[in-house]
Amino acid sequence: MDKNIETVLSYVNIVEEISGFVKLKKTGRNYTGLCPFHSEKTPSFSVNETKGLYYCFGCGKGGNVITFLKEIRGDSFSDIVDYLKNKYNIPVEYTKFRKTDSSSQAENPVKKIINLAVNFYYENLFVYISNSRHIMNYLNERGINVDVAKDFKLGYAGFGNGLTALLKSVKADLDIAADMGLLVKKDDYNKVYADRFVNKLIIPIMDRTGEPIALASRIITRERDQLSNNFPKYINTNNSEIFVKNNTLYGLDKALPFIKKENAVIVVEGYFDMITLYANGIKNIVATMGTALSKNHISSLSRLCDEIVLLYDGDKAGINAINRGMELFREFMDSSDKNIYAACLSGGEDPDTYVRKFGSENLIKLINESKKPPVEFAIDYYVEKNKKSGIIKNNEESRLKSKISVIKDVVPYFKKIGNNIIFSHYVNILANKLGLNENVIRRYIESNKSWIGTGNTDYSLDTAYEISIKEDMGIEDIIVSKIFCNLVLTEYISDDIISEFSDKDAVYIIKEIQNAVKKGASQEIIKGAVEEIISGTVNADKWKRIYYSGLMSENSGNREDFKKLLMKLKVNNIDKICRDILEAIKSGNLDEKGKVIKFQELNRLKYISKEFQKKICGY
Repeated sequence: MDKNIETVLSYVNIVEEISGFVKLKKTGRNYTGLCPFHSEKTPSFSVNETKGLYYCFGCGKGGNVITFLKEIRGDSFSDIVDYLKNKYNIPVEYTKFRKTDSSSQAENPVKKIINLAVNFYYENLFVYISNSRHIMNYLNERGINVDVAKDFKLGYAGFGNGLTALLKSVKADLDIAADMGLLVKKDDYNKVYADRFVNKLIIPIMDRTGEPIALASRIITRERDQLSNNFPKYINTNNSEIFVKNNTLYGLDKALPFIKKENAVIVVEGYFDMITLYANGIKNIVATMGTALSKNHISSLSRLCDEIVLLYDGDKAGINAINRGMELFREFMDSSDKNIYAACLSGGEDPDTYVRKFGSENLIKLINESKKPPVEFAIDYYVEKNKKSGIIKNNEESRLKSKISVIKDVVPYFKKIGNNIIFSHYVNILANKLGLNENVIRRYIESNKSWIGTGNTDYSLDTAYEISIKEDMGIEDIIVSKIFCNLVLTEYISDDIISEFSDKDAVYIIKEIQNAVKKGASQEIIKGAVEEIISGTVNADKWKRIYYSGLMSENSGNREDFKKLLMKLKVNNIDKICRDILEAIKSGNLDEKGKVIKFQELNRLKYISKEFQKKICGY
């Protein structure tokens, strides 16, 4: 290894650098956390501070701090070395790779152009004050003073084509600037360009290390109250090789140390929500820049802290955001050490105006008192909505209809829950709020045809089985659907197991596939013949639906799961025999000797069933 690189690595604390991207916890000699390179619920990412190395046992990525930063930031080797040199004041002259590294910042036109643009707009606001006075007045009205504006490197895009002229003067590639969304091409043939942003407030967007990667512009007029609703207030530069909007959280570069300190983050929607709250002492704050919260946002934040609070402008905005994000939140609902909450402001306030009116302490108090898990937030919203709408009346029939209305509204949120314990918890909350018995709500949900289980198959076999039953699929249907996805699974079905099936169609399909496998036919040939096999069944339409839905499923299950399904079939049949025996005993048609024989048979079958259930549960 180059001696200069060794010097850089000796100065840098790998734990400190990686902690900017992953919440690390000391575990023995190493630090562990959720891997930033792949999705996981259980930490498999390990960092050894002494050796200066990291490794993920899940995806296999590993290396030193330079490798990590290169991978996570997408920068070149020399860019990372320069970054570390400057950050730690490392006394080395590093030029060896600078000449040959074609993707270095000095030769990266996108980075060069965005830096030039940020500095140009910044000077327009703070140097040429006579032209930007209305912008400063606007910022002052929003409680943003000069120091805060400079801290966030706000700028002003004036009239004319000043940026175009600047980029021409330094021989920057104007086509790239246009692709980035900084310029517009007026004439393709003559390559005439113009500034895209005119008379607008400019808000630079930084990566988590504080380097500019994009810009947002806000329309500002001297008669601000007359702003037309036909024009969007904010326009961003385009996605580029260094900026993807739904991967980026505004203000993360400033909030990062405070998120780690508080082990929590507050997520707001707008740029000024973030700026105002940060300036008023609420530092663990980021913004989604007006876009919906994405899976990338959630993944990024969950690696930095254990609590995420989504702060919305109003109840309707909150419920709409939760509606969009329930699939994302589900990962948090079954995590013992990760929490996600929603909180809303009422009275038409947004976080920015609320803090300016009532102060940051009152906002923190409101968040702590009103934050709720997403499903509970949805339950409370619809219960309250029914109360306010006047649906809840004095007569019993109206009250019952109102309660059914609430349950119908809440069902879409419940069907995203894949864990039975969590599902029961929220059924209990809903039952208490509506004054109903839990079993009544369960029966209503299970009888509702719109209920389609989408639970995570990481949970127990029983959960998957129960969810599938809600889709009108019995255990025999499920077994055949698994076989459709993996024909080799028929090797686990012996004649004894075949005898457990009651559906003649299922037996016919399994035997036909087994015969084809025994004859040595390839998987492709057999799959091509499956539709012909299905056409020979009594209920062909049903099996065709199961066949195609099985093929479209992302999770067809593994062999161990399939064997558990076969055991489940056996358990179900035993339980049915046990119920028949109990009915016979209760009928009164047996003498004492007959009852004893039946009880002995019942105990034997229950023992067998219990042993099978142990195998299903894995112990």
